[in-house]
Amino acid sequence: MVDAFKTFPHLLAPLQVGDVVYRNHMFCAPTGHTDDIAPGQPSTDGLMAFERIAIGGAATVAEGEVIIDHTEFNDKKWPRDIVNMQNYNYSRMADVVKRHGAIPTMELVFSGSGPSKPSLHMFMAEGRVLEGPSDMVTKEGLVVKEMSEERILEVIKDFGIGALAAKRAGFPMVSIHGAHSRAFQHWFSPAENRRTDKWGGADVQNRCRFAVMAVDEIHRVCGRGFPVEFRISGTEIVPDGYDVEEGCRIAEQLDGHADIISVSVSALDTMHPESFSRTHLSMFYPQGHHADISAEIKKHVKKSLVGVAGGFSDPYVMEEVLASGKADIIYMARQLCCDPDLPNKVRSGRIEDIRKCMRCLTCFTQTVAHGDLVCALNPEAQRHRENYYSLPAARKLRVLVIGGGIGGLQAALTAAECGHDVTLCEKTGELGGNILCERNVPFKERLHEYIDQQKRKVTAAGVDIRLNTDVTYEYARSMHPDAVICAIGSDVVKPPIPGIDNANVFSAVRAFADPSLLSGKVLILGAGLAGTELSIYLKDLGYEVGIVEMAGDINDGGNSCHKLAVKDMLIQKKIPLHLNTRAEEITDRGVLCAGPVGEVFYEADTVVYAAGMKSRTKEALQFNDVAPIFHMVGDCRFSSTILNATGSAYTAARYLGRYN
Repeated sequence: MVDAFKTFPHLLAPLQVGDVVYRNHMFCAPTGHTDDIAPGQPSTDGLMAFERIAIGGAATVAEGEVIIDHTEFNDKKWPRDIVNMQNYNYSRMADVVKRHGAIPTMELVFSGSGPSKPSLHMFMAEGRVLEGPSDMVTKEGLVVKEMSEERILEVIKDFGIGALAAKRAGFPMVSIHGAHSRAFQHWFSPAENRRTDKWGGADVQNRCRFAVMAVDEIHRVCGRGFPVEFRISGTEIVPDGYDVEEGCRIAEQLDGHADIISVSVSALDTMHPESFSRTHLSMFYPQGHHADISAEIKKHVKKSLVGVAGGFSDPYVMEEVLASGKADIIYMARQLCCDPDLPNKVRSGRIEDIRKCMRCLTCFTQTVAHGDLVCALNPEAQRHRENYYSLPAARKLRVLVIGGGIGGLQAALTAAECGHDVTLCEKTGELGGNILCERNVPFKERLHEYIDQQKRKVTAAGVDIRLNTDVTYEYARSMHPDAVICAIGSDVVKPPIPGIDNANVFSAVRAFADPSLLSGKVLILGAGLAGTELSIYLKDLGYEVGIVEMAGDINDGGNSCHKLAVKDMLIQKKIPLHLNTRAEEITDRGVLCAGPVGEVFYEADTVVYAAGMKSRTKEALQFNDVAPIFHMVGDCRFSSTILNATGSAYTAARYLGRYN
């Protein structure tokens, strides 16, 4: 273990802002929890999720996007309201967070004209008119009404009322959301704020006046020692948005008013691939990607602290950002879902035990689609109630886990941690499964760190690991297990295309594992995540690469947010994507296809097929009667995702010997 306080002196140092002392410089970025109860306060599960972050050692725990505008409460689309209700569960949240030594904070938001996509107007009350700095019609056809000065002053007052309500509920600080296309970003924008009065126009001071007065109002009613954090987009990224220089000018206006300026990035069109995948930093960018932006802003800020978010998971990187003066505070959101104990592990020097977020965006996708803030690598996420209340004591069992991929590793680890005698058999000479083919892909580094970490954990847990062991039915029976967990995965699908067995044709698995097999111009058949991610990897290696896809869009594999990140890379790297195009025949010169306008031939020296995986269900079911308890987990049940593998394996193993 490392000497934590010598290695991470900036990260672990306490910090005082106003009247509040924070135990370290690792802040939870505003995330919130989807499991709210009417009229919008966190439910018991939400409280447990917040408490879990506090237990893990973060300096702050943040409830995200709470409405302060009194005109937005005539509908229950987005009912988080701190003003017009009894704040019992918010008070409970503040209490459970503070009980564990963290500072609870609440992110206050005024919707205004909000996100540019109509589907994202989750804040809006039914029939409510969009309000902004200037009259306009968005490119999506939404009508925005210019706010009057009377209305601006009314909203400023609402910020003070909302912050005071939060303070009375037990929150020692608040944040204001002025980024990600929330109201204030529209006011900061030179393109959208075309007013000619003191609230806008060419003068940056005028465009920031609304925000500055909202901060000052909170300090007026809550006291100067009550910290106010303000989140800005340091740049709007896209060519027609404002740049970092303008972000610096905005920060200059907030300097000395906001106690902390939290730096993110976002275009006004938050769902534009180039915006989304940098706002919620995708795996294709290095962690700390926004630190250079916060560093520029910090040069222009003299009184306020500057914080930065940016896919942080490595404490050495965080420490470097703080030590070099690029920022004063590190924000994490997804990482604290993946491993809420990161701050405590840093403090105790257990750096190798940190489960690092691989930025796959599964959490975001599942939250938006199903309301579940889950994590592909952390099966305990969203299961806090289950983990807080004791299960019946487990009978000690002899457990055989067949297959040492991601699902098998998690099943073996969880079963061992629950006190069972566990044997893990893997037919190859290495644990990790099919995904090992991607071990040299730079943007999959975190995944393979996680696999290595799981290997260390199963060894430390005393699991009997048997490599190069192809388990047969007879072998399994000879072990007399009480329970069998089958995690034998899936096989590559080879599409029935003439020429598929030619010497110049390879599966995506082989291409990932050994790109040197490929030569010349490469054409990938299939635009699922395997095919598109392979194209990005090969492009970075210097190959000329294109993709052919039968469908009208890329297949997101159930992860619509990561799809945006992939599209961002396809755009930036100029990778040709031929949609609605079916491969008819593969030759040594390329692929004959049927496209939208008829027959077309794409030249290629090498062809790679990425047609998906087929579950090894039949092979798994042969072990059904080997033991009284039998589970199939991960891909052998249905070919899916890492989330499915870790979640199904964890659940199966956790309940062994309790209810069966």
